[in-house]
Amino acid sequence: MKSSVGIHQFMPDKVWKWKILEQKIAHILSLHDYQEIRLSVLQDYRVIHHGITALMLEEEAELATNAIINLSKPNGDLSLLTLRPEGTISVLHHTASIIKDHEVHRFYYLGPMFRKEGHNNPSEFHQLGVELLGSDSVMSENEVISLGMKILQGLGLRDARLLLNSFGCTACRPPFISDMKDYLKKNENRICANCFTTLYTNPFANTKCKDPQCKEIISNGPKILDYLCPRCKRNFDKVKKVQANLAHQYKVLPNLFKNFAYYNETVFDLVLNSNGAGVVVGGGGRYDYLSQMITGKNIPAVGFYLNIDSIFEIMDKRGLFTSLDKAFSVYISSQSEDLEMMMLQIAQELHANDIKTVLSADKHSIEEDANLAKKSECELMIVIRDENVREGKILLRNLIKEIQDYVALNSIMDEILLARKSLNRE
Repeated sequence: MKSSVGIHQFMPDKVWKWKILEQKIAHILSLHDYQEIRLSVLQDYRVIHHGITALMLEEEAELATNAIINLSKPNGDLSLLTLRPEGTISVLHHTASIIKDHEVHRFYYLGPMFRKEGHNNPSEFHQLGVELLGSDSVMSENEVISLGMKILQGLGLRDARLLLNSFGCTACRPPFISDMKDYLKKNENRICANCFTTLYTNPFANTKCKDPQCKEIISNGPKILDYLCPRCKRNFDKVKKVQANLAHQYKVLPNLFKNFAYYNETVFDLVLNSNGAGVVVGGGGRYDYLSQMITGKNIPAVGFYLNIDSIFEIMDKRGLFTSLDKAFSVYISSQSEDLEMMMLQIAQELHANDIKTVLSADKHSIEEDANLAKKSECELMIVIRDENVREGKILLRNLIKEIQDYVALNSIMDEILLARKSLNRE
C-alpha cells in the first residue's frame, strides 16, 4: 500500500504475496537466460538527465526532467544525486564497457522507482525492467514481447493482450514528423495548448489528454505506419506474424504513443482488464539510438517494463495469490526465568530440524500462553517448569488435537517429529 505521501509500506499480510509474485517472475526470467542486476536507488543526476534528454528537444526535455526527484543538501542546494526514475539509462551506462560487438546480453532489474506525479508530488512505484542488449534482429523484438506476455500469463493473468505500433527509423520518421507538424498548425485552434505543444515537440508523445475533441483530431492526423520505409514495414509485419502464431492477442494501434523519445521501430503496450476497462500495466520497444547518445557506443537494444504495483492489485482482486503452505511451528514457554536458557537450547535444536519456533517473550499462565500459541498458528506448545525439569520431563501440548502429555527430556525431538508427521506437515 501507499502512504498519503506516495511512499510504499508493506506489512506481513501483503509481503508473502509480493514474495510469490517476485519468485514467479524471477523463475520465468531465469528460464529465458535473463540475469538479474541490482541498480542503486541513488543515481548520478547528470547521467539520468543526459539519458532522458539525449533525444529530446529543449521544451520536451524540460518537461521530462521536471519529474526527476533530486536530493537536497542540508543547506538547501541541490545534490548531484537523484532518486532512480527508471532503469534503462542506468543499465546502458553501467554495462556499455562490458558489452563487446556482436555480443548479446540479457538483463533484468526489479525494485522501487521514484518520480513526481500530478501537482509535483513525489511518488514511489515498483517496476520490473527487462533489457536485451546487442541485437538489432526482429527475433530479439519478438523474444522480448513474448517474454512480457509469458510473465503475465505465468502470473495467472490470461487476458493479457498487446497493443502494437512502429515508430520507424531515421529514414522514415522525418516525413511523418514534418506532416504531423503541418497538421497540428492547421488545427492549433481546435486542440488544447498542452496537446499542441507536446505533440509539436514530439509527435510520438502521449499527451494523456481526456478531451474528446483533442482525441478525435489527433486520431485523424498522419499515422507513422503510412510512412514506414520498406525495411521497417517488413520488420513490423514479421513481429505481427510471430505474435499471431504464438496465439497472443494483439491490436495494431497507430496512435500508440510513448513519453520517452528514445524508441524506434516496434513499440508495444501490455494490457489487462480491470474494472471493465483496459489498463496498461507495461510496455516497451526498441531503442537502438539511445546508447550511442549517452555512452558513445552503438548498442542496439530492446526492452520493456512492468508496473508491479498495478499487477499486484489486479492479482489480489482476482484472488490469484495462493497461500504458501504454513510451516509447522512450536510455541515454547517457560514458567521460570531461570529456564530461559533451556528455551533457547530447545529452539536451537528445533531449528536444526527446520521447525519454526515462537518463544514466549514474557511470563504468562499456561492458558494465556496456549491462547498466544494459537494466535501464532502453532500446532504444538512446550511448557517448561522447574518441578518437571527436575523430574526429567516436560509438558507437550498438541493444540490441534487438544491433548497434552509429559515427555522425557531426551525424547522431545522424537515426539515433535512424530507429531509433525501425524499432522501431515513434513
